Amino acid sequence: MQSVESHYIFYYPFNYRQFHFKELTETLNKNHFYHFRIKQEKMHEALYGPDVQINYQLLEQFYFPFIEEKLLNDRVSLVHFNRFSKDIGETGHMQTKFCNIKFTLHSADINLCPFGIGIIALRIQLHDVPDVTTALSFAHFFRVLLPKIDEELGAQLFLGELPYQHTEQLILEKIAPFLSYFFIDYQRQKASASKMPFFEDERMYVSGFMQVDPTIVLTDELLYRAGQLNGYDETGAAYISSTNPDYIRAFVDEHLYMRWMPDFAIMTTLQSHMQLTTIQDARLDKYLCNFHSISYYNVLIHYFYKMMLLKLAFEHSELKFSKDKDIVEELIEQITKFASRYYFSEVSVRTEGKEMAQFFRKTFRIDAQYREIKETLDELYRIQEDRSTDRLNELIFILTVFSMISGIYGMNLVIDKLDKPFEFSNVWSFTFFEWVAFLLTIVGLAISILLVGNQIRNLLTSYIERKRRARSQ
Repeated sequence: MQSVESHYIFYYPFNYRQFHFKELTETLNKNHFYHFRIKQEKMHEALYGPDVQINYQLLEQFYFPFIEEKLLNDRVSLVHFNRFSKDIGETGHMQTKFCNIKFTLHSADINLCPFGIGIIALRIQLHDVPDVTTALSFAHFFRVLLPKIDEELGAQLFLGELPYQHTEQLILEKIAPFLSYFFIDYQRQKASASKMPFFEDERMYVSGFMQVDPTIVLTDELLYRAGQLNGYDETGAAYISSTNPDYIRAFVDEHLYMRWMPDFAIMTTLQSHMQLTTIQDARLDKYLCNFHSISYYNVLIHYFYKMMLLKLAFEHSELKFSKDKDIVEELIEQITKFASRYYFSEVSVRTEGKEMAQFFRKTFRIDAQYREIKETLDELYRIQEDRSTDRLNELIFILTVFSMISGIYGMNLVIDKLDKPFEFSNVWSFTFFEWVAFLLTIVGLAISILLVGNQIRNLLTSYIERKRRARSQ
C-alpha cells in the first residue's frame, strides 16, 4: 500500500476565561496569530501547504446564512467563532519502534468559540510515508497528549532539532506557550479535577485525508482501521482492533459515508473523521480543498457542540444541590442561548453537508446528550423551585398566624404605652396578656429585621458569587 498524500488536522479543545477575552485576543496578535478573514485570501496560502488551493467562494456558499454569520464573521466577538491562524512551516519527525515518520507542521489555528470553548487545530502533512499503516500509526501516537498506558507509549517526537516528550508539551511550550494562563482552573473548584475534566481520555480528535495507491481496494478492514486509527501491533504487523468480521462490517456500515464510493470514502467515528481515496486525476485537488475548508468547519462546529454539551454535563454534575440555585439558573440560561443561537439540526444548504451533519450528530451523540442535559437541568430547577415554594409557604404560614394573634388582641394592649417615652420599669406592672402582647411585638420586630437582613445578605452573596464566577470563566 502506497500513501501518496497524507494530511492531518488535530483538534485540541480547551476552556478559556471569557472575562479575559480581550486580553487573550491581544496576546494572540502579539504572538503572530492573525484573525482569519476569508476576504484576505492571499494571507492564507501558506497555511495548508504548497499543493493546496482553497476555494473560499465555495465555502461561503456551503452554509446557511445564520451559521455563516457565526463561523465566517469578520468581527472578533464572544458570540462568534473567532479563528486566529499562524503559519509555522517547520519540519519534524516521529520515531517509533518500527518507523521514522517525517512531517511538516504547516500551521496552527486557535479558534475562540462561544461559551469559553476553545479549539486548537494543527495542520500536518506527512512525507515519504510507505503505507497506510505508517500514516495511521502517526495519528495514533500524535493525538495522545500525555501518554500513560502501554498502547500510547513508544513514540518520540521532534520538531526541528528539539525533542518533545509528548504532544501537549509541543502545543503548550512551542505553539502557544501563553495559552495556559487563560485556562479555567477547575482544580480550584475540585481538587481531583483535571485541567479540562470534560475532555474525553485526553486524546485529540483527528481529521485525515489520505490518497492511497489506485490498486488498493477500500475494503471494510481498511476502512475500519482508518476509523479506529489502528497502526502497528507489537510485532510490527498491521493492527486491527477487532477479530470479528461481522462486527467490522456492521461498524463500517454505521460510520461510512459512501456517496462517492468505491474510490472515495469518509469514515466518521469517535476518534477520527478520515477521508480515503484512490483518485489520481484532477478531482483530487477538489477533495483536498474541501478537506481543508468545508470539512474543517464541519468538524469544528460539531466538535464545538460536543465539547459544549460535555462542559454543561460536567458543571451540573458538580452542583451542590441545596446551595447552587443561581448556578442552575445560569446553566439553564447557557443551554437556552446555545440552543437558540448555535444548535441547529442543519448547518449546510448542500445535500452532502446535511448528510455529514447527521453522521456527526449520531457519532458524537449530540442530540441525545442535549436532551439529557436539558431534562436534567429543568428537573433540577423544578425541584429547587418546589423547595423554595415550600419554604416560602411555611414562612407565610408562620407570619400569618403571628399577624392574626397580634392583630386580634396583642399589640393593641400595649400600643398606647409604646407611643410615649417607654420606661422598662413599667414592664413589671404588665398583666399576663400585656406580657404576651409585648413579647409578640418584640419578636415580630426581630423576625422582620432578621428576614430583611437575610434577604440583603443573600442578594449580596449572590452578586459577589456571580462576579467571582464571571472572572473565573
